[in-house]
Amino acid sequence: MIHTRLKNIFFAIFVLGFVANGVSLVSEANAQNLQLKIAVIDTKKVLQESQAMKQVNQTVVGRKNQFQQEFRQKEQGLLAQHQELVRQKSILSPEAFAQKKADLDKQAAMIRSEAKERNKGLTQLRNSGLNEIKKHLDVVIKRIVEAKKLDLILAKTSLVYSGNSLDITDEVAQSLNASLPALTIK
Repeated sequence: MIHTRLKNIFFAIFVLGFVANGVSLVSEANAQNLQLKIAVIDTKKVLQESQAMKQVNQTVVGRKNQFQQEFRQKEQGLLAQHQELVRQKSILSPEAFAQKKADLDKQAAMIRSEAKERNKGLTQLRNSGLNEIKKHLDVVIKRIVEAKKLDLILAKTSLVYSGNSLDITDEVAQSLNASLPALTIK
């Protein structure tokens, strides 16, 4: 295992040395011709500023609040039934008490399962909206690439530093909002 690691390290050093020598062989004339048009984009910021994404988030939060209120009512109903069962414990037979308690436990499990399914549905709903927005974002970015004749776009999150002149985040956000001002999700 150590022998394999050493082989991999020596191979990596060899490749790096080869690449470094190849880079140094590029003439100055060729280096001047290799000027790339580069831009930087913060996709997280674009999505946060997207009107469509804000609408998707509002829809999801609204439905989540509605579900939470509905489940609170169901839980309160179960709690009232449980308290009533506890009061009746002294007058019920042990078998009847156990059966009623099992029924309440079964109802509680069904409510938890329903809540889990609804949360899963909300996640899917949000992801569906996000995927639709990302499709439009790709189209917007391609339009900007063609218009500005860009060679490379880098994600701002993977950079240590970039000049503001390279940042097209605001332009992309404005174009996305113009292209997709609203999104209805079901």
